[in-house]
Amino acid sequence: MDRFSVYAYCGFDLPADERFQRVKEAGFTKVGVWCHSDFNTYSGITEYEQFKFVKEQGLAVSYAHAPIGQTAYLSNKYYGAKEAVKTHKLYVKCAAEQGVKIVVMHLPEVTPVVIDHVAEIAEFASDMGVKVAVENLTGKTPFDELFRAVENVYFCYDSCHALMFGDADGEMATRYMDRLVTTHLSDGDGKSDCHYMIGDGVFDFSALAKRLKEGGYQGDFVLEAFRSAEYADISEFLSTGKARLERIFG
Repeated sequence: MDRFSVYAYCGFDLPADERFQRVKEAGFTKVGVWCHSDFNTYSGITEYEQFKFVKEQGLAVSYAHAPIGQTAYLSNKYYGAKEAVKTHKLYVKCAAEQGVKIVVMHLPEVTPVVIDHVAEIAEFASDMGVKVAVENLTGKTPFDELFRAVENVYFCYDSCHALMFGDADGEMATRYMDRLVTTHLSDGDGKSDCHYMIGDGVFDFSALAKRLKEGGYQGDFVLEAFRSAEYADISEFLSTGKARLERIFG
């Protein structure tokens, strides 16, 4: 099975139907989709409309990204917390209805309150046949406490985010390999959340590939890079990304 995927927006403001068509033409069979209410990345279309274009192109969804607008409320015990948990559950339900098996979510700094809320969301997701994967945003060991406390929550490794905190070769992926179910792969300068095309920054993707292979990783390799000055055309951007994924992780 093809394990190469791409985040469908990638920084090019094109009509949604054309964007998904270009993804298919570049040779990808899978895409990652994002909650439409966070960013106007699909010309304002809803999740269900995104899935419509995915199906029209014969693509599969490697993961769906949960809304991040209420992430901060997960750290509250009362104010806004119930609504934040409810929103995440609704998004998981939507994903399950569309056959999506992985939902990626952002977290505030992990605290006992956050752990309780994630545990509730993860239990609901498990009942729906969905794996909730938390994405690294800070630090080199952000989820030790969470993973000790909650058995059925998983990990999404973001290489650009890891690079900003000193992980330049996949150390965190190895640390949480037993929970790793998907990836967000992009390059960077180690200072900002720039999401360059893989190979255009300072991250050591060959070392990451070795770590993933040795760790028995079975998930997808997802290109989550964004348009930069070097790439004027989305087709060139996507074909470059696909070729580099295949060369490094194939």
